[in-house]
Amino acid sequence: MVNHIEAKDVANSFSKAARSYDEAAFFQRIAADRLLERLDYFKLEPKKILDIGSGTGYCSRELKKRFPTANVTGVDIAKGMIDYSSQQSKTEDYICADALSLPFESNSADLIFSNLTIQWIEQLDALFKEFHRVLNPNGLLLFTSLGPDTLYELKQSWQAIDDYKHVNDFMDMHHLGDAMLNAAMLDPVVDNEPVVIGYNQALELMRDLKNIGAHNIDKQRKSGLTSPRIIKKLELEYQKFKMENGELPATYELIYGHAFAREEVPLEYHEYGLELSS
Repeated sequence: MVNHIEAKDVANSFSKAARSYDEAAFFQRIAADRLLERLDYFKLEPKKILDIGSGTGYCSRELKKRFPTANVTGVDIAKGMIDYSSQQSKTEDYICADALSLPFESNSADLIFSNLTIQWIEQLDALFKEFHRVLNPNGLLLFTSLGPDTLYELKQSWQAIDDYKHVNDFMDMHHLGDAMLNAAMLDPVVDNEPVVIGYNQALELMRDLKNIGAHNIDKQRKSGLTSPRIIKKLELEYQKFKMENGELPATYELIYGHAFAREEVPLEYHEYGLELSS
């Protein structure tokens, strides 16, 4: 993967953004609602649900409404998000934990739901193996992530100005499918669609990214403040993408994925990486 992102930087960034997140999370709310709609494709009566990367708890609360008898636990690496979520609702549990090392017993969850979190985790094989460990046999993993075409307008505008990395890079959806297969998950499916959010200025987009904690946290980013002169150049470059309605587009490549846990995963598969037929 081309990112150079550390988990502690992700945790710090999103912790700081906990109170400003919901006001700026236009795209994130769209992605959440569309992923929640996909639950209708499956016949589910889950008793235990994990919302991985629960953020401010929007999806956790919606999952509890949809499955009122289920135990819903929001999990996030950012303590600030967990503290904020816990203040908003008492009908779900919230735990601060790393998705790569979940504090749950094996075969203990019926549904793992994750909206726009996987793109921040580089160790995909380890991540999906951990999801598979925690899921009950035939349990469902349902998630969204971001693809490499995300914010390509902003990325190309910056590339015309300097050689620094200003926009995070994300993994192609085919790598997500491969990682689910490598984790011995059953019937993995991935698909994608573009989602466009309109802005009046590129600076408004960058402010929203900062307010949700999703601004550039790559180690190769340029340090220090950006001058008004550079911002003006960026705005001029971004004008090349102006839409017919006069707005500037921010395109997100939204990736959907799902897979099921197997009835039984042979031990030798984990030890030797042997291929499993479905």
